[in-house]
Amino acid sequence: MAQRRQTIDAVIAAELAQPVSDAVAAAAAEVRRRHGAAVAAILFYGSCLRDGDDSRVIDFYALVERYRDIYQGVGWSVLNTLLPPNVYYLSVPHDGRTVRAKYAVITLPKLARGTTGRAFQSALWGRFSQPATLVWARDAEVERRVAVALAAAVETMCAEVVGLMPRAFSPGELWVRAFAESYRTEFRAERSRRPDQLYQAFADRYDRLTEILLADGGLPDCAASSDRGGRIVHRAPARARRHAAAKWAARRVTGKALHVLRLAKAVFTFRDGLDYLLWKIETHSGVSATVSSWQRRHPLLAAPLLAWQLYRRGAFR
Repeated sequence: MAQRRQTIDAVIAAELAQPVSDAVAAAAAEVRRRHGAAVAAILFYGSCLRDGDDSRVIDFYALVERYRDIYQGVGWSVLNTLLPPNVYYLSVPHDGRTVRAKYAVITLPKLARGTTGRAFQSALWGRFSQPATLVWARDAEVERRVAVALAAAVETMCAEVVGLMPRAFSPGELWVRAFAESYRTEFRAERSRRPDQLYQAFADRYDRLTEILLADGGLPDCAASSDRGGRIVHRAPARARRHAAAKWAARRVTGKALHVLRLAKAVFTFRDGLDYLLWKIETHSGVSATVSSWQRRHPLLAAPLLAWQLYRRGAFR
């Protein structure tokens, strides 16, 4: 296991060290300006990283040691603890254009715990099993803690989903299933091909990580196929398969409930948050909605009916 972790850690460390564009750096600098010394690190992830396009809304995680360091009052600190993460929106002028970003706030201890099997929901280990770049870190120790957490996310993602796999499967099938199951724990506007697109964007990376896990026992009840065709043989007993399926069914129920609550909370942490959420839904699904002046004044009261209307029209699943 130690050898496996060292190898995966090396892959993750190389990804975290990748350079970012000036626009991404400018947006990250604005996060630090807003919150000062409370910020321990800033992680860049998501579609802009995946596609190399910083003209859309950039996604960050702002990592802190304690929530009370970043909030003046106790209210938002309590909300961030009970229903993480709090998410914020910013825009900053840069090189003749406006750079837009959103950033989620979580603590480093929450990241460490949320990327391991101790976290029932896949919110963090599902997200950070994908590539991320460390735009800024306070010191080398913070860098190390982030790298360890992201390496754990890869191991957890694969270990939690492998019980759902058939008797033989490829690395690509494993990761596509993993992304699909993680997406099913939330209401998503993205269409059904997104899990495959996530895998294809970094297929060599995911195949390499699967190879490392398989070679050192990181895929429970699995072994390399003897035909050397790159497939993996899965020998889990029926009881283990039922247990895995039950866990993911429970994640879907609880995860979607938590997702609705987070969306409602985001209305208040985003400036023009309702417009942003509707724009994001339309971008991914093609389903638009017109918001009344009353809904703008009372976003939390309006959110349940608006979400139901969008769901009925196929905006998300």
